[in-house]
Amino acid sequence: MTTAPTARGLENVVITSSKLSAINGTAGELSYVGYNIHDLAERASFEEVCYLLWHGELPNAEQLNAFTAQLVAERALSAEEAALVRSVPSSGHGMDALRTLVSGVAQLDPALESMGAQSQAEAERVGTRLLAKMPTLIAAWDRLRHDKEPVAPDPKLGHAANFLYMLHGERPGDTAARAFNTYLVLLAEHGLNASTFAGRVAIGAGADVYCGIVAAIATLKGVLHGGANQKAMETFLAIGTPDNAAPFIDALLGRHERLMGVGHRIYKVEDPRARHLRAAVEALGREGDPRPQAIADAVAQVVAEHPRFTERKLAPNVEFYSAPLLYMAGVPLDLFTCAFALSRMAGWTAHIREQIADNRLIRPKADYVGPAPRAFVPLAER
Repeated sequence: MTTAPTARGLENVVITSSKLSAINGTAGELSYVGYNIHDLAERASFEEVCYLLWHGELPNAEQLNAFTAQLVAERALSAEEAALVRSVPSSGHGMDALRTLVSGVAQLDPALESMGAQSQAEAERVGTRLLAKMPTLIAAWDRLRHDKEPVAPDPKLGHAANFLYMLHGERPGDTAARAFNTYLVLLAEHGLNASTFAGRVAIGAGADVYCGIVAAIATLKGVLHGGANQKAMETFLAIGTPDNAAPFIDALLGRHERLMGVGHRIYKVEDPRARHLRAAVEALGREGDPRPQAIADAVAQVVAEHPRFTERKLAPNVEFYSAPLLYMAGVPLDLFTCAFALSRMAGWTAHIREQIADNRLIRPKADYVGPAPRAFVPLAER
């Protein structure tokens, strides 16, 4: 029995140092490597943000072109990788498929070193490979389960637009491409969240980079983490119309159920990413079906006024408006969390590089609260 206080969920326990993101939950502030999230959301491409997280500086034009060329070169699937996609069951959740596909790609990687080999160069190599291939893999799997042939990546399209193109088989409009790029930028990194921590734990134990990413993907699926975006959209669809928001939420709270997309472990005010997601949803609504935005806005209004949320300082989080954004961009519900993974690959890889640079096995303690020492009783006497 220890005398140190127990921190359930490791809340507010500092276990490492990072140069990647700074989060102020009280003020509602977020930055990547010193750059305010609002500037990045409004002015940067996902490729620029990924480079920033991996190298500590925004790229110049030459560096960005070289980095983008690396990604484009890795997008296409080999014959073995294409066969892998066809072998994955079409049933089940998209995150199950993504987890399996990443594991399979690891086995097909001709350059994968021996078990336990770790270096920052290997982290960047594998990170680049997966950042580029994961959109191709999951888009191909989704098309195959709907009896459609996969669409090859378009080297002329940016990372965000290319995923939507491979998913739908036609080039997205500028508004949809910009909206999805904004989503990727905003979800790319967020400190020592659950999936990032899981990835660092795997790397800390000496596992290879693929293992770290698979651990992160598995953790991201949880409904209290990345899976919340799908649950939030399912709630909006169940509400059906803006007028039904208040009675639906009252009934939900009466059943002591959680309103997904509201509240955050860190932020005590509105998530700073929400405003940009809201603006992207509004832009999509002006060109298409405005109903998802109208329902989300109605729910947000209830949250802003209902004492159940105001007294607990619960506000819309990043999942709240990312849900209608993904829905309006035509992403299937069970690929919502896969879209999150496509973005967070940037942060996962950056954290894996940090962990490798100063590695130590992550081994917290548990406070034993079981029975006191007792004598063994032979089987015949029990």
